[in-house]
Amino acid sequence: MTVDLSTMPLVGISVVSKQIIAAMLNPTKVLPSDNNLPRDWRGLAHLLEFNGEIMSLLVSHPDPTTYMLTMLEKNKKNITIKNFQTMMEEIDRWDIIDDTEAIFHIDAVKYLEQQQRAQVSADLIDKCVDQEILTLGDVHRLNQGLQTQYYDAFLLYADEDISFANEMIQKLETEYKLMLCLKDRDLVGGVAFEHEAVMKLISERCNRLLIIISPNFLKSSANKFFLNYAQALSIEKRQRKIIPCIYESCELPFQLKYISILDYNRRGLYDFWGKLHDSIKASNSINTNSKTQVKNDITNEISEARNVLSDKHDDILQNDQKKNEETLKYLQQKNEQYAVAKINDVKALNIASKKNKTLLRWEKITANWKTKQTKQSGQLIMETTIQNLPSVDNLDNLDLSNTDIYENKKKNLFSKFTKKKIGLKT
Repeated sequence: MTVDLSTMPLVGISVVSKQIIAAMLNPTKVLPSDNNLPRDWRGLAHLLEFNGEIMSLLVSHPDPTTYMLTMLEKNKKNITIKNFQTMMEEIDRWDIIDDTEAIFHIDAVKYLEQQQRAQVSADLIDKCVDQEILTLGDVHRLNQGLQTQYYDAFLLYADEDISFANEMIQKLETEYKLMLCLKDRDLVGGVAFEHEAVMKLISERCNRLLIIISPNFLKSSANKFFLNYAQALSIEKRQRKIIPCIYESCELPFQLKYISILDYNRRGLYDFWGKLHDSIKASNSINTNSKTQVKNDITNEISEARNVLSDKHDDILQNDQKKNEETLKYLQQKNEQYAVAKINDVKALNIASKKNKTLLRWEKITANWKTKQTKQSGQLIMETTIQNLPSVDNLDNLDLSNTDIYENKKKNLFSKFTKKKIGLKT
């Protein structure tokens, strides 16, 4: 691999290369170069243009060359290996160029590799996602952008029964294509609390807890703890969680005495592996089918409801348009009728005012005429009554010899007078 030393900074060389350069430049050289420069570290300091303060420090320093390289790194001066070789030529140190040529190429290759590695960074770990990674299956699925791994059953067994556990794993995973979760095989390293991770897997990620029962199983306190935890889950969720399988006869714990148990040692028509597969998978498949059926029914109902709503929406819009047109026509007719009624009312008021004026004039005329008539009639009545009344003068000519006759005549005359007077009043 060819490397361009003009792009390689001098401070990027290895520690070994710095030690070789320091060992060759630190000793003082008496003879100067052709440019009258010291052929040791002083010539390099002169070419690097250090000030007097730094030069005084270099004189008293036990390793001035290493100190100069450190100063270059602090000041971030862009001095490449090619520049360093040119400086060595100016002070006639061809021996340093020859001895460090191969080492500088090796340092340059390592430096470039380090630069390439620096460009690639590790992925930042999401704390929430990292807490969900419990098994190796979770790691592979999350790298592919999938959800965490779910299992058909968590297999719980004693370490002494590993041979039967392997047989069960081979049978269920290879022949029946079930997904089993095992603590020793699937759990990732670095989990802070192993029991807590197993509890989370049993409760949230595994449909069943498959237990291999034997005398060795009951000796483990951890197995008893997980058994009690699974029983509490089954009671709380009202779910068939535990599937016990007897591998070796023993006294069953109290938690399993009222649960249907599969016996591996039973012979005859008893199909242990078939019953075990059906016990793990049956209800789950029914649930999934029912769930998919319910989802399909719900989606169909939603689509039908949307269609009905869209049709009703269109009908409502059409009805609203018709109603709006009818209301507009009705309002226009009402406005026209109202305008005509207003005009007729104005005409009627004008006619009524004219009639009232004529009536008032006629009433005045008739009232004046009536007063005149009443005056004339009153005079006539008075005259006629006066004429019709009997004269008083005749009263003296009455014959008073007969008193009875006289009284009768007097009464008749008085009654006639009163009757006529009453008729005049009425």
